[in-house]
Amino acid sequence: MTHTDTVKKILAIGYSVRHIVCSGCRAGYEMYAADAFGDLDTRRCACRYFPLDPLQLHADVRRLEAVITTMDGIFIGSGLENAEFGFLNNETKRKILGNQPAKTKEVSNKAWLAARLDEFGIPHPVTHTGREVLESDLANSSHYPVVAKPAHGGGGIANFLCSNETELVRYAQQLPEFLFQEYVKGEHASVSTLSTRTATIAVAVNEQMIGWNSLYAPGPFVYCGNITPFRTKYSARACELAELLAVEFGLIGSNGVDFVISGEGPVVIEVNPRIQGSLDSVERSTGLNIVAASVNAVRGGVLPEKVVAKRYAAKVIAFANQNGVVKANFGGAGIVDIPEKGRAIKVGEPIATAIGVEGDREGAVGAAMERIARIKAGVRSCEVP
Repeated sequence: MTHTDTVKKILAIGYSVRHIVCSGCRAGYEMYAADAFGDLDTRRCACRYFPLDPLQLHADVRRLEAVITTMDGIFIGSGLENAEFGFLNNETKRKILGNQPAKTKEVSNKAWLAARLDEFGIPHPVTHTGREVLESDLANSSHYPVVAKPAHGGGGIANFLCSNETELVRYAQQLPEFLFQEYVKGEHASVSTLSTRTATIAVAVNEQMIGWNSLYAPGPFVYCGNITPFRTKYSARACELAELLAVEFGLIGSNGVDFVISGEGPVVIEVNPRIQGSLDSVERSTGLNIVAASVNAVRGGVLPEKVVAKRYAAKVIAFANQNGVVKANFGGAGIVDIPEKGRAIKVGEPIATAIGVEGDREGAVGAAMERIARIKAGVRSCEVP
């Protein structure tokens, strides 16, 4: 019996875990879910669902201690990069199908990452804390705009621009623990990697959809989805950098590196030491099951043969442009993250996600956008308490 044969029951915990739970279900695992959404497809793919309060996500996770002891494996998803998992003992920590919480916390710290990238000589945005801005002449010497973001976490929800010196100083005073980064122009991309304890491969280069107004993204840096593959003359270099960082940081399982592809080449923006939202487009483009591949990498020490894109796949998230209530059933092919009919949706919140798969980029995006129109039409405007 191999180590992977002992993995039957898997718990996915995080802010949103539908992509992990449904991938694991397709791979034949007995999946359990704990997140803040409880979408219909999450519940359908999970043997049991545990609701988490998004306002106290970290505290709620601790309530799962007894459940975790009954699992063979655990995936820790987004929203928990900075969470404390001190309640886990050594036995339960070994159940984690990816990086240990201490490693995740370290690598997702953008200030720590910037310092390490400096050591490696890898291009990345010039980064300072709010305290550094206030204690120096950086506000006067910076090139604007400047991007402000939390030190931990991803998704771009809390990110915003400082357009001038006055704004930078004001926000640095209000948010001294935030990071303030050079704004890099270019195309947004990510590289998905898989790692054992001794080897790493890049499995996909993905175009990132960031801050799309047509999707009513609630901010200029909000993650709106992916298109896989992303073909650029710098794809090979981006893969090399992603693999290098996974090795240097000692990452295992499924991880991702976000880039801006500038005119000079890839610029590293952040490292996500966990399964990424791009799972949906990567799996549909390549045919690889990310959950199964992660189990094989972490428990079996085995990586897949060279992974190639066979088709284009687009994952597109629709956000609400006003308060409303879901009035339609979004069942059927091509729509995931399905909310229950009658759910209240506040302006800026995600409604559901559309998937498009075709032989070319335009076809995949077009198919997804047709479903986005259906999602938007399925929400009735009204006041939400």
